[in-house]
Amino acid sequence: MIGNFKQDFQTKVGYMKNEIADESKKEFEDFIDAKEESEIDPLQKYATKNDIILIGFIGTYYSKRFNPVSAQSASFNIRDEFGIERILTEIYEKIPNAHEKKMFLLVNSMGGSLSSAFKISRVIREKFKDITVFVPHYALSGGTMLSLIGNRIRMGMMIQLSPLDVQLQYDGVQVSVNSLFAAQDTLNSIFSTNKPEELPYPYRHLAESLDPVILEEWTGHKKEGRLYTREILDKSGYEDPDELADTLTTRFHTHGYVIQYDLAKTLGLKVEKHDVDMESWELMRLWLSKYINTPTDRHYIRYVIPKVDDDKESKSE
Repeated sequence: MIGNFKQDFQTKVGYMKNEIADESKKEFEDFIDAKEESEIDPLQKYATKNDIILIGFIGTYYSKRFNPVSAQSASFNIRDEFGIERILTEIYEKIPNAHEKKMFLLVNSMGGSLSSAFKISRVIREKFKDITVFVPHYALSGGTMLSLIGNRIRMGMMIQLSPLDVQLQYDGVQVSVNSLFAAQDTLNSIFSTNKPEELPYPYRHLAESLDPVILEEWTGHKKEGRLYTREILDKSGYEDPDELADTLTTRFHTHGYVIQYDLAKTLGLKVEKHDVDMESWELMRLWLSKYINTPTDRHYIRYVIPKVDDDKESKSE
């Protein structure tokens, strides 16, 4: 009797553990949106024909609305970190020598967390030797950092990359870290040639408002952004990562400055025009079109791998 009770209890505990595990797995699947693409047949045919791995990192044009006054758009964050980890694990489980294959990366993103963009860019760069990045429209901020991992970046006519200056909250508004130092330089110039009492009150008030602790904190963030950018450029084979990192993080007036093909080429980025291979370009645009008008609060992370011919595989064995 006691033995039966113990066995029944253990069975029920096992069921409960399975239910909890299934529920946790479902919650995690809801948390991220990363999986193998299964609905666009031309992608599969192209990947198989050319023996290429395809990865899509897609932010859409519409935010997900949670209520009449609250909405969230896709941005680099911990969800994407787990999502990229998920698909890379699956790819390497299915193709152990995936690093030897070419990889096409579709990027459409407004950016987000600097640290997440850096970690994602770094790990993808380390996993593949030959990466072609496709940017049909925009890859801003963290999206630009992700694009830099490409051995080549194929750019559309309406492409927009952006500077990589760090963005921080200041008095309730998101501003570039460079703005603080520009304001400091302006004040230094004014006060170097004028006595404080001779200056209008707004200048004196601004000078008194500069907190040295905040200045030191922002200096650290500025250095962090430059170091992350430099490391990605170095791992991606750029000849002068220091100079280019300085340019991308400090030498543009605004974070939204439009970097299109001609300017990107002048800066020394590894860019190509989209029409060097129209077949692959139209395929990436097709992939983007599937998701682009869907309201979401996260990036769609998808992948396609070459399909193995079962007959050929069995014969080789």
